[in-house]
Amino acid sequence: MMRADAKAAQLLEQSAAEISQAASRHLLATAPDLVRQFGSDVGSIWQQHFDQRVLELAAAMATGESRLFASRVSWSREAMTARGQDDAFIKSTLVSLRYALIEVLHDNLSNDIITVIDNAEQELFDNKCESTESALDPRNPVDNIVLQYLQAILQGNSREAIRIVIDEIDHRLTAKTAILNVLMPAQREIGRLWHLGDVTVAEEHQVTATTQHTMALISQQTKHQTDNGYTAVCASVAGNAHDLGIRAISYLLEMEGWRTIYLGADVPAYDLPAAVEFYDANIIMLSLGLSSQLPKLRTAIDALKQHSPRPQIMVGGNAFAGVTGLWQKIGADGYSPNGEQAIILAKELVIPVNPLN
Repeated sequence: MMRADAKAAQLLEQSAAEISQAASRHLLATAPDLVRQFGSDVGSIWQQHFDQRVLELAAAMATGESRLFASRVSWSREAMTARGQDDAFIKSTLVSLRYALIEVLHDNLSNDIITVIDNAEQELFDNKCESTESALDPRNPVDNIVLQYLQAILQGNSREAIRIVIDEIDHRLTAKTAILNVLMPAQREIGRLWHLGDVTVAEEHQVTATTQHTMALISQQTKHQTDNGYTAVCASVAGNAHDLGIRAISYLLEMEGWRTIYLGADVPAYDLPAAVEFYDANIIMLSLGLSSQLPKLRTAIDALKQHSPRPQIMVGGNAFAGVTGLWQKIGADGYSPNGEQAIILAKELVIPVNPLN
């Protein structure tokens, strides 16, 4: 098992821009056809790619979890494969990253950093790309609603898409299942399609905006349970612009009688303690999407714990997938892989068990 190395992580973060520039230059020099494929902005595109890889390396070093880097490389491979790049090219991006690390860091380059890259490459080419097939089955009545919802949005009729979902509530769906089993799977499906290059960023944004509106309408039209006296603050950490999952959890908790304070996306770490204190929160629920955001999450958790030991801290998001126990390493009190389990865990962490029940 790899040891955590905070010094190496900090060095990578501080040098990220220089390393990504060097890696991009190396890649363009060794693969000149990229200019034809990506156009005049090719340098900026690949610099952004390598900048993300360096920050993912930093997260792996900070936590001692090489899987954080390997999983993102695998994710990137799937996207590149869908856009016509072969495994040889994908390997060349790792070669360029190694070259840049050596060029920029010199004697300060830790052997463990190179080992993380080597392990990711070995895992990458030992395994085939994961299945990119849809998890939705049109023969399943609820999945069929998901597909109808998406089709209506992508045809430019968001109002019809919303009606499809709302009309099913109290028939085949409850408010909770509409959010968890229709709207959230719809987001996963549009994300899968974007990853494969089958829809544009604009279309993905169109679906997301419609889903936000639909969730708000469902919450507004649903009778909420009696106030249980507990308060949850919900937010996405600094750097995470994707907040739909934590927004859904906020709505679901509210329906079950919680007072929820939804702070939205990209919330700075040092603003969180003041919010927790002002609203007298029992729990704060934090979401992140990428492993590169882990340092920001750790900063947020440290700030919260230094300020007050009272609120429980629960985390979730894609960055935790496949890395067992990562939430404990960064100091959280609990972790949930999905919305349904998040509701259950929030109760377990906060609401005392009545021994008479």
